[in-house]
Amino acid sequence: MRKGQTMVEYVIVFAALLGVVAVVYSLVGVISRYSVRSEKLVSSEYP
Repeated sequence: MRKGQTMVEYVIVFAALLGVVAVVYSLVGVISRYSVRSEKLVSSEYP
């Protein structure tokens, strides 16, 4: 195995992990926004 190939594989794995982290972070942001919205709806004074 060549050193260049190993480096390319590490870069690919690192990029994939960054992609997964970005997707999880955006999903957490969307979920937290919707939880705030539903919390406001539940705690509203409207009967």
